[in-house]
Amino acid sequence: MQKNNLIKVAAALSLMSAAGVAQADTMRIAHGFPAQSIVDDTFKTLAQHVEENTDLDTEVFALTVLDLKQASPGLTSGVADSTMLLTAYFPSEFSEQNFVADLTMVANLGERPTSIGATVGGALMEYVTIQCPECVEQNLAQNQIGLAFAPGSQFSLLCKEPISSVADVRGRAIRGPVSVFRRWAETMGASPITISANEVFDGLNQGLVDCTINAVGEMSNLSLFDVVGGITPGMPGGTFGGSGIGQLNLDFWLSLSLEDRKAVARGMSKATAFMVTGYMKQEVIDLQTARDQGIAIVEADPDLKSATEAFIKDDIETIKAIYRDDFGLEKVDEKVETFIGLLEKWKALTDPLDPTDTEALTELYWTEIHSKLNLETYGLN
Repeated sequence: MQKNNLIKVAAALSLMSAAGVAQADTMRIAHGFPAQSIVDDTFKTLAQHVEENTDLDTEVFALTVLDLKQASPGLTSGVADSTMLLTAYFPSEFSEQNFVADLTMVANLGERPTSIGATVGGALMEYVTIQCPECVEQNLAQNQIGLAFAPGSQFSLLCKEPISSVADVRGRAIRGPVSVFRRWAETMGASPITISANEVFDGLNQGLVDCTINAVGEMSNLSLFDVVGGITPGMPGGTFGGSGIGQLNLDFWLSLSLEDRKAVARGMSKATAFMVTGYMKQEVIDLQTARDQGIAIVEADPDLKSATEAFIKDDIETIKAIYRDDFGLEKVDEKVETFIGLLEKWKALTDPLDPTDTEALTELYWTEIHSKLNLETYGLN
């Protein structure tokens, strides 16, 4: 751990035990997604849990206080106590988490998981909170702690017109949410485009992009039904691993009693499960809505599936090289091996579950992850 972070840890621990530390009375939640989206409903679920199990009041602000690019600095400075942090928007600050978040497509090698969100979410949370002290250190450096990640369903091609083959993909302008999906697009012969989630509607509407790679549930979340003409479910697959639903301001966390921390942590298990299962439910709804509106639902052909599997295998080494050479990460081979092992573990744990069973997934996340954290010291060492 860097010297300045060690000093900060010591100062924070001192604050924990100091008399007269101000107890927070309100949990301010601000996120960069529209009201009544899955993310907004997720934070309302968290807020309700917190209010029912602590003396805290809560406030939830949807796309009014912080947008997606303001989430981390806003949380660091205390504008909000909790936010939805998309770690890929902050590549250097959260490089350790982004490293494994870029490996979500690996979950599809072999048998695809019943719910990639449940599998990847469990693997990411266990890795970041239990297996990766460097991840904790990077959060601490931003005056934050990370408790939960809630990936969505399998990423799909949401396009202005139907796409099902490598030939269809070739030459298209395709928006990839993170670099791994932009590399996939480039490998398939497309032109990768970088715009934020808040800009996807305008990008499709104005013809700046031909497709966006997102979970099908984003059709509702980002209001895309009027600008999408074709959906290719599960292609290229994978999901957005950097969806930090459980990101908290460190000062807020330190102000909580141990019982309140436990309540918030359990609330994170519940919120994560709510969002993961919510995306699975929303995918079914949005696919039916798309059919009803005449949007084509097409399956990727065998050649596109084979080309994608080959890309996933090759890209593991590319990801290692990027984070080792560009971000200075150490022991990348060991970290990849650990994370792939966690993907297999969580595939086995989540595959037997109904992918829409929020309660069962909540209990699994609580039992396997959040209940095992030492909440007196978590985030500080």
